[in-house]
Amino acid sequence: MTIDRTPAHLADMLQFVQEIRGLLADQTLERFLANRVLCLATEKLFINLGEAASRIDVAQCGQMLNVPWRQVIGLRNILAHGYEQVEHETLFNTVAQDLPQLEDALSQELLRYQLR
Repeated sequence: MTIDRTPAHLADMLQFVQEIRGLLADQTLERFLANRVLCLATEKLFINLGEAASRIDVAQCGQMLNVPWRQVIGLRNILAHGYEQVEHETLFNTVAQDLPQLEDALSQELLRYQLR
């Protein structure tokens, strides 16, 4: 019997999203860019987010259309392998513009699993 780890991975993803949003909640772009430790912590959490996403079965991902799997995993790959391409301003904007919707989508998917 295989255990479905999808809910655990979704919970991890949600936690990483919430941590990122919490770290940057009171930050301006200028303060964020000036704080190397905060930039690196944000990168690491995005890497963790993408890693958790990559552990979910492709068939399961196909059933969760509100989660932008390709973008989440793709950002992880850029951060992990293309460190010279990291644009912290883009990360900051991603937190403000995209993570609220991702947080909602992940919360909905977790709820769906709990209602099974």
